[in-house]
Parts: sequence; structure tokens; C-alpha cells
Amino acid sequence: MNFKLPSSIALELVPHSLQGIVDEACSNIAANTFLSSINVPEIRSLPIKSYEPTIELLRNKVRTTPHFRMIDRTSTDLLNKLEALIELGLKEVLLIGGDSPKDNPDFSPSGLTTLEAVRSVKKQFPGLRVYTGLDPFRSSFREELDYAFRKIDAGSDGFYTQPFFSVGMLELWLEQLPKTEVWYGIAPVYSQKSRQYWERVNKVVFPPDFSYEKNANAELARQLLDKIAESKQRAYLMPIAVSAKEYLNSIFE
Repeated sequence: MNFKLPSSIALELVPHSLQGIVDEACSNIAANTFLSSINVPEIRSLPIKSYEPTIELLRNKVRTTPHFRMIDRTSTDLLNKLEALIELGLKEVLLIGGDSPKDNPDFSPSGLTTLEAVRSVKKQFPGLRVYTGLDPFRSSFREELDYAFRKIDAGSDGFYTQPFFSVGMLELWLEQLPKTEVWYGIAPVYSQKSRQYWERVNKVVFPPDFSYEKNANAELARQLLDKIAESKQRAYLMPIAVSAKEYLNSIFE
């Protein structure tokens, strides 16, 4: 292997079915011993959210980091769900604000903010590691960095980022948060359609020479992992819309 690995690498798996995510998590962890944990995102369009899959994964002794969207729940609901998961062995959680659905004008947000949720969760469960989101694309660099510092002040133990598609942009953030635990996202983009999704929904700016080739995506992932390892940070892999096994094999073959 001609690149360094971060000490911790998580794998994000979309919960299409309860048994499916358990099987996929266990098989990928068994085949890739460098994987330290499984992330379970909360996706509005899917009926299965993060809570139920996390129960099943924890019962199978899989270290799991569930995502919870604040816009969809009250503080009481969040605390109750976390209490049940902690009893099963939960050690960490990711709290994100979430966006209102554009196709539902009648949607009513809960009003719970990320900063309020972090304070509440850390007060109730001081031993739980609480992560929040870091998005290098949604606003100015200064605004996102200031927001990150406010989250730290509220009690956030670290961050999970949106995926990076440029080593140069990754280096900017590695420089700014050297003493904070950050899990840097890495995801493949194999088509123009996939790129347009990231540009439209997440406002991602791709390098002008970005390639959709699988080998090029794998090489970029290796370069990002190497930089993250140099900075003694963490990484998580997001094989969205592609096979996790196939993506991992392309990087670590």
C-alpha cells in the first residue's frame, strides 16, 4: 500500500432495509479490518431512519454512529431515543440541522436547533460523544468556520464533513482545525448526473479536471486518505448509489 491510512475509518451505509444494512455492515467490516465503525444517515425519502438500524447494528456488536436530523424531532424525542440506544452500547452520535423538504410546503420544522440539541444531549449524557456537521460548501469559509467554533463552544466533540473532491480544499480545513476531531468525508462520483446532484443540492465546487473514471476516483480517495492520515485525523467513506464492496475494493485492491 503506497499511501497512509488514518487511524479510524468509518463506512457510511444507507438503511434501505434493516437486515440488509446489518448484513452489509458485518460483511464489509469482516473483509476490511481497517474499518472502525458504521455511519447510519437519516434520509428523508427513505421510510427507515437511523434509529431502528442502529438498534440492530448495536445488537450485532457493530460500533455505530447514527445521524439525527434536528428539524424533524423535538428535544424530548431525541433524548428518549438516545437513552434507549445508550443502553444498547451507543458511544457516539451525529446531530445535524437538516433542510426543509422543497416538495412539501406544509412541512412544519420542530424548531430545535443544532446548538440547542448539543447542549441538551451533553447535559443529559455527558459520556456520549456528540458530533455535528461541517459543510465546506454551503456558505463562506469564514462563516462555516465561525459556526464550527460555536458548535464546539456548545459542547460538540467534533465534526463529520460533507465529502471532499479536492486535496487542496481538504488541506485548507485540515489546517484550520488541527486539534479538533474531524471525520472527513470521501465519496465517489462516477457520472455527470451524480456530479450535478452534488452541485445542485450541496453547492459543491469540483476541480476543473475532475474525472468520473473509477480508477481516478479511487486514486483521489487514496490521496485524501493519505493527507488525512498525515494530519492524524479520521475519515469516512460514502459509497452513495454504488456498492460499498466495489468502492472499497477499488481503493484498497
